[in-house]
Amino acid sequence: MSHYQAVCALCARVQDDLAASSCSSCAGPLSFRYDYGDVGRDDRFSGNMWRYWRLLPLADPERITTLGEGGTPLLRSRAHAGRPVYLKDETRNPTGSHKDRSLAVAINHGRAIGAGVSVVVSTGSAGISNAALAARAGMRSIVVMTEGTPLPRLYPMYALGAQLVEVRGEIDPVVEQVMSACREQGLYLSTTARRSNPYQSEGNKTIAYEMVEDLGRAPEWVVVPVGGGGTIAGIWRGFCDLKELGEISSVPRMIGVVPHTHNALEVAFERDLRDWEEVLALPFDELPPSILVKLAHAYPPDGMDALEAVRASAGFFVSVTDGEALSAARQAGHCEGVYAEPSAGACLAGLNKLLALEVVDPHAAVVALLSGSGFRETFLAMEHYPLQKKSIDPDELAATLAALARGE
Repeated sequence: MSHYQAVCALCARVQDDLAASSCSSCAGPLSFRYDYGDVGRDDRFSGNMWRYWRLLPLADPERITTLGEGGTPLLRSRAHAGRPVYLKDETRNPTGSHKDRSLAVAINHGRAIGAGVSVVVSTGSAGISNAALAARAGMRSIVVMTEGTPLPRLYPMYALGAQLVEVRGEIDPVVEQVMSACREQGLYLSTTARRSNPYQSEGNKTIAYEMVEDLGRAPEWVVVPVGGGGTIAGIWRGFCDLKELGEISSVPRMIGVVPHTHNALEVAFERDLRDWEEVLALPFDELPPSILVKLAHAYPPDGMDALEAVRASAGFFVSVTDGEALSAARQAGHCEGVYAEPSAGACLAGLNKLLALEVVDPHAAVVALLSGSGFRETFLAMEHYPLQKKSIDPDELAATLAALARGE
């Protein structure tokens, strides 16, 4: 008997078809039920997320495809010295972002049902993860993106063997089109939206498990950058698992950080909108561009899951500007020694706003998710903060070093 079951979140029907992405009876979204009687850590996978495979929809732990995703460090923040503020450094994942967790689950599920190709819609992190993990699994990777995606963001996918397809239009309609096409063609879809692939959505739970393992308890607050909404929802489900298992006595308040220009979820939360049609009625169909492209969804595909997680945890949303995100990303480099992409900088900017509200007890543990590495976004940072350097003659070297050492 398997250690998990796929179950409809609406009608509770158990799904027998492992390839299904929605309920065979009512077309509702899928969730997962686990055997909580046997969820011990597997020491064979010490140091990565697969030590928690008994709480993941994994068919066969003996045949895991992995690049070593997960097991990322929890760093004490230097910028907030004197307070228990931590950074969950997801930049240490194999391809530099937390998306490796979701795509690893997706690729392993795809292999289990015999898929030879993995399709994903992405303008960045998920596409790179899909390409790398598919290559590792011996599968082909197809990445669909919108027109105008910067070449430096695409090249890593290409270098990892992905076939790239550029579609004219906005990202959210493209996601819908790809979902429809994959179902018609019988192609395996790994896009990190729950309706596209409910299996991948479980990967983010492992972030919560690692936080608790490293802290020895649940933090009081967790700050997460929100794009599609699946990450914050997955982390919340991870804490709920641990609460159900009796491993923690309380759960954290979840804070979602969204771009100032793409803050439909913040507005929906503040207006207490409970129906997705009400969210879709908000005027977010024509929005200005943002450098926070990985977070810039007009109507996030997992938006209701994100709203439910934030509400259930007594949390809230905060919005940040592009400038605030870039400044916070620089702070992470200068003060924390972490090279963070702008979307991860947005989380730090949100953290700063949370702490400025003075609703957080000074002794409460706060964890901010640094979702992705700046190494893949150097081209973007340089556009806003041009590189500065000194050019000197050899005979000026000693005096220049001495002056720099004095901070001059």
